[in-house]
Amino acid sequence: MKRFSTSLRCVLVATCCFPMMCAFAEELEGFTEPYRRVDVPANEIGVLSQVLVCEGDSVLASQLLARLDDSVLRASLEVARAAKDALGTRRGAEADVKMREKQLASYRELHERGNASVREFDRSESEYQKAIARLQAIDEDLEIRRLEYERAKAQVENRRIEAPVDGVVVEIVKDSGEFVSPTDPIVMQVVQLDQLKAVFSVPLAYCDYVKVGETIDMRIGRANRAIKGVVEYLSPVADAESASVRVKIRIANEQRTLQSGVAVRWVLNAPTVRLSETEPQNGTR
Repeated sequence: MKRFSTSLRCVLVATCCFPMMCAFAEELEGFTEPYRRVDVPANEIGVLSQVLVCEGDSVLASQLLARLDDSVLRASLEVARAAKDALGTRRGAEADVKMREKQLASYRELHERGNASVREFDRSESEYQKAIARLQAIDEDLEIRRLEYERAKAQVENRRIEAPVDGVVVEIVKDSGEFVSPTDPIVMQVVQLDQLKAVFSVPLAYCDYVKVGETIDMRIGRANRAIKGVVEYLSPVADAESASVRVKIRIANEQRTLQSGVAVRWVLNAPTVRLSETEPQNGTR
């Protein structure tokens, strides 16, 4: 029985606080990765007229990276703008409404005095209603023109290729003058480095001791630099072959002092247990 107890102590890591307490521990190793890696596509087909960044450039979200040729769409936009701003017809219709309104008021007064017939009054009212209808039709036409202008403007904007996140351009796939097709829309790749992530395969025996949102201590690189991370994701599905669960750790890197692709180690400790709980009770065999 004593031999069993001694061998058990050999596979336990003793804690410093209590001589009769031990904790299971396992060192896991992974690699840092960009928090996000985005293949930036063009929204439409066409020829690239400009690529405004180079590989290695830092970019901000919504920054213009490249542009598809939009010369035809810009011409259509100018036509739509001119049609939207053409207000001469409306001003004429508005003046006609005011004149018909005055005529109707005059005929109403004459009719009340008995100096105008009902037919004349009705004709004047009919002309006034027609003038209002013409003005309304013009307003509706102007609204359609405004919407056409907004559509043309959106089409021009859609030829812009913008950065999806703050990050760094790591690869330019297509250059100025190249054609972008629906089957090959990727123009460049941007990675987010102000945060990194590390993915570990945690043995099932330790999964109950890993909680989403908790802060953990890790070591990175050859120098074993101490860093902290936050458990961001714990897979609800285990890998049956390796008897492990995928865990994703988020690592803050606002100053970009940590490099992507570097080994990172995480010593995962299970809660301490009493050695007496692992040993048989006196008198047992």
